[in-house]
Amino acid sequence: MPPTPPLSERRLRSTLTSKACDSCKARKIRCSGYPPPCQSCTIRGATCRFGTRKIPLRKNVNRDILITTGDASSSVKVKDVSPSGPNLATYANPKQDIAFPPIQNDLFIDRILFGSSSTDVPNADERFSLKGIGLLSGTHSVTFFSDSRLETLSAKLQNNKVNDLIRRMSSVINSRAKITTSTSPEHLPELGLSSLDYSSAAKYIAIYYEQVHPLFPHLDRETFDSTIASPNFSTILVNDTAFSALYHSVLALGSLHDGGGSFEPGKGKAWELLSVALAKVPDLPKAKNSLVALQAITTVAVYCLGVTCISIEHRIMTEMARMAQDLAPSLCKSPYSKAFYRVFWVVYVIEKIMSFHFGRPSAIIDANIVVHIPYIPESHLGALNWAHILAQQSRLLSRAMNTLFCPGLCHRGSQYFLVTIDQLLEDLEQWRASIAEEFRPGYPSQFNLLRRPMHGTVGIWINYLYYSLKLILLRSRLQIDSYQGNGLGKISHSDQLIEVSRSVLEIVTYVDVEPSTPLWIIAAIPLCALFVLFDHVISNPKSPDTRSNLALLNIAGGHFSRIEFASGGTLPGSLISEFTYIAREYINQCDNQDSLKEAQNMIPSVNHDTSVGESYTSGASHSLEQEFEMAQATVLNSTSLMDPIYAPIESLWDSGNDPLYGVDVMNLFNSIM
Repeated sequence: MPPTPPLSERRLRSTLTSKACDSCKARKIRCSGYPPPCQSCTIRGATCRFGTRKIPLRKNVNRDILITTGDASSSVKVKDVSPSGPNLATYANPKQDIAFPPIQNDLFIDRILFGSSSTDVPNADERFSLKGIGLLSGTHSVTFFSDSRLETLSAKLQNNKVNDLIRRMSSVINSRAKITTSTSPEHLPELGLSSLDYSSAAKYIAIYYEQVHPLFPHLDRETFDSTIASPNFSTILVNDTAFSALYHSVLALGSLHDGGGSFEPGKGKAWELLSVALAKVPDLPKAKNSLVALQAITTVAVYCLGVTCISIEHRIMTEMARMAQDLAPSLCKSPYSKAFYRVFWVVYVIEKIMSFHFGRPSAIIDANIVVHIPYIPESHLGALNWAHILAQQSRLLSRAMNTLFCPGLCHRGSQYFLVTIDQLLEDLEQWRASIAEEFRPGYPSQFNLLRRPMHGTVGIWINYLYYSLKLILLRSRLQIDSYQGNGLGKISHSDQLIEVSRSVLEIVTYVDVEPSTPLWIIAAIPLCALFVLFDHVISNPKSPDTRSNLALLNIAGGHFSRIEFASGGTLPGSLISEFTYIAREYINQCDNQDSLKEAQNMIPSVNHDTSVGESYTSGASHSLEQEFEMAQATVLNSTSLMDPIYAPIESLWDSGNDPLYGVDVMNLFNSIM
C-alpha cells in the first residue's frame, strides 16, 4: 500500500469518487450510485465505471509544492507570472509539475497533423467506424446489401436473382445519373420571361400559398404581394434579377402542384417556369436585394426536393446554405431581420434533411448559428408548431451526421458509438413525445389524419423523419451488437428495426405519387424499409409474421409500380417490386419442403417388397431434401457471411476501400434523369 500523503496535501488535492457512473453521465440519466455496477448499466449490460475528480486548488496555494502522479511525458509546466516565476520554472523538478490530461484526437486531421500516443486510443481490434449503411457504392453500387450479404442471400435462395436484380438497378442508375444541358444552371441560356396570362399566374400563386407556403414559410408574403401589384411590375421583372427568379420559382411550384409537373426534366409547364429562375441562379449572389435573392434560391431549392431536379439539387443546396450564412451577420441587424429569420430556418431544415439522407456533409456550421426562430402563424396546425418541430428534427439529423457518420472520426471504440446512438435514440423519443398526439408517429387514429390534404402531408413528413432516423440508428446499433457478440441486445434491436420498417410500409399508400413529393419520401425511405423486410423474410422464413411481411412487401411493390405508371415508364419502379416476387417464391419453396418432410414422416418404414416406382419416388424425394439441407449448411457454415440486416464492421484505417461518407439513403435514385 502506498504511504499516506501528508494532511496538507490531502486537504489541497484529495480526490472524490463521482456520484454517477461515466456511462450515466454521458447519457444524462439518473444513476443509482456507487458501488458499481449501477442499475442502469446492469439493465443495459454495459461496463460501469465511476471516475474520480480532484478538489479544485485554493487560489493562495503554492502549486510548486504539489506532487503529481502524472507521467513526465504527458505533463505540462504551469507558467508563473510572478517575478520569481521564470526561476522557478527553470529549476523546477519535472515530477513537481502539474499534469494535465492529454487532448483526445477526435478527427483524422488531428491524427495526421499532431499524431497520437498509443495509450490514448483504442487498439486496432477495438476501433471501427460505422460504414456500409447507405444505398450506393460497393461492387454493384447498392451498398444496403454488401457483397458478403449478397453471397448469403444467393446461397439461401440457391440462385443469383437478387444479385442480377441489383446489377440491373445499378445499370439503370448509371444510365440516368447524368447532368444534361437542360438541367444545369451553368448551361441554361438566358431565357425570356415566360408568357403567362394574369389569371393563370394568380391561380399558381394562390396554389403556392395554399400548398407550399405552410410547409416552407420563407416568403415575405406582404412584400411579395405588394410588388406584383405594383404598376411597374413588368419593369421590375426585367430589371430586378432576384425578384424575377423568385416570382418565376413561385409560379413553377404553383404549376407543379396544379398538375403541370413531370417526372422528367425539361418537360411540363412547371419546368418551363423554373427554367427562367434557374438561368438567373448564377447571378443571385451579386443581386442588390440580398434578402429577395435568398428567398429566390430557397424557393428553387424547394422545387429541387423532387425527382426532377435531383442532378442539380446538390449545387442549389450548397449555394443556398452559403448565401444564408454569409448574409446572416448583416441581415440579422437590419430592419428585415424577422423576414431573414424565416428564410434562414427554412434553409436550415431543407439543407440538413437533404444532406443527411444523401449521406454528405452539411454545408451549414451549427456552431455559428445565432439566429432566433420567429413566430410563424402560417406554420401552426392546431397544437402543432410545424416550423419548430421540423427545426428540432433537423438538428438531430445534424448531430447524427457529425457524431456517428462523419468520415473524419477516428480512434473511437464501440463504447463511444453505443453512448452516442443511445443518446440520439433517447432524444428522438423525446422529440416524438413533444409532438401533438394527432401527428405523433404511432398514434392509433393517425391514418384518418393522413387522408386530409395539408395535415396528411405534414403527418407523412413527421412519420418518415422519425422512422428514417430511427431505422438508421437501430441498424448502426446492430453493427455494434454484432461486433461485441451481444446476442440479447441484437435480438431486441433487430425486432425494433423490423417494426420500424413495417411502420414505414404501412403508410406508404398515403404517399402522393407526384413530381412534387420529396424524393426521400416517395422512394428512399420506403426502399430502405423494403430491403430490411426482404432480408428478414429470407433470413427467417418460419417467422410467425412472414405472411404479413409478404403482404407489406406486396404493398411496397405496388407503390413503386405506381411510380412507374405515373412517370410513364421513365422510372422503372417494377424492378424494385421484383424483390417481392423473389421473397414469395422462396417462402413457397420452404413451405413445399416442409410439406414434403411431413409427408415422409407419415409414411411407414419402407417394406422390402416395395415396387421399383415407389423406390424411385422415395429416392428422388430424399435426394431433393438432401440437396436443400446441403445448401442450408453451406450458408450456416460459411465464415465469409454476416448476420442479416446489417453490414459487417470494418476498420476505417485498416481497410483499403474508401469509407462511405454517411447515411447515403438516397443515392440509389441519384439523378433519376
